[in-house]
Amino acid sequence: MNDPTTTLPGAIAQAPLQFGPGDALMGMLTLPARPARGGTACLMFNMGANHRVGPRRINVKLAHLLAARGVGSLRFDLGGIGDSDALATSPDLHVRAVHSLKAAMDAAQRTLGVNQFVIVGMCSGVEHAMSAALADRRVVGLSLFDGFAFPELRARLERNLRRALAAPAHPSFPGKARRWLQRHFLRSHSTTPLPGFFAERRAPEANAIWFGAALQRLAERNVAMQLLYSGSLHVCDRGRDQLGAFARKPFAQGLQYEFLGEVDHTVCTARGQQLFLRSVGDWVAERCLAGGTERRSQGSSRAPASPEPAMTTWAAL
Repeated sequence: MNDPTTTLPGAIAQAPLQFGPGDALMGMLTLPARPARGGTACLMFNMGANHRVGPRRINVKLAHLLAARGVGSLRFDLGGIGDSDALATSPDLHVRAVHSLKAAMDAAQRTLGVNQFVIVGMCSGVEHAMSAALADRRVVGLSLFDGFAFPELRARLERNLRRALAAPAHPSFPGKARRWLQRHFLRSHSTTPLPGFFAERRAPEANAIWFGAALQRLAERNVAMQLLYSGSLHVCDRGRDQLGAFARKPFAQGLQYEFLGEVDHTVCTARGQQLFLRSVGDWVAERCLAGGTERRSQGSSRAPASPEPAMTTWAAL
């Protein structure tokens, strides 16, 4: 059988990988020519229903950037999306996603020889990445883009005002106004969410409770966290606005927060991609090359903790 590995310019190699129960999951390994020491690799997966390459192939570009710095990665489709078959584990969205992420860690551990991981999660993938980190101590870092946001009253008022002033002049305004009217006034346009991976089932208050508890537990475990927010969804930001009250909590002080005003939610523009790759690439590479040394030394005075119990059904396995 022919070796499926392909070599890219700069001696970076890529190889498809089937893994998980019954080889149901499909991914692509990106291998650096000279792997850096550190024992940490990067995992990337779907943003919503997007293929594992990410919007505008941003995951591919990030994988190549990391490989050029000596960091290996695996980008893959969650079970039931893209080229991956559904896993016969649970009908619950988050349980299936966490099982897929744990299987990806197992596969990357065997093939890349690493035992720690930084996960890049975008949009709906933010909650999946956080749930996986809660369930598996091999996760030492999370880079999270346009996930949970809890702006307070002043930030919401400013956002709504800016949007209202800008909307009529935006070329997308007529189409968005028409769709809004159809959703709210025409019976043929149901607002009932479709079943499956992307149905919204929780109230904002429940999201806030889950996010705050998860953030605190991850901070206590010294999991490095980068939270990024785009300008297209959040319009403006004045000092961690999207974290709301959580920005004042002690457990949020150590995370890196960045508002990328020139980046849109699906990184459409060349400038947006450049800014995204610079921020995420630098941060992920630094975490991977550190190999968790700082994290282990910070927690060395404490005895190893027992495996994390599931905090809610959303993070349960």
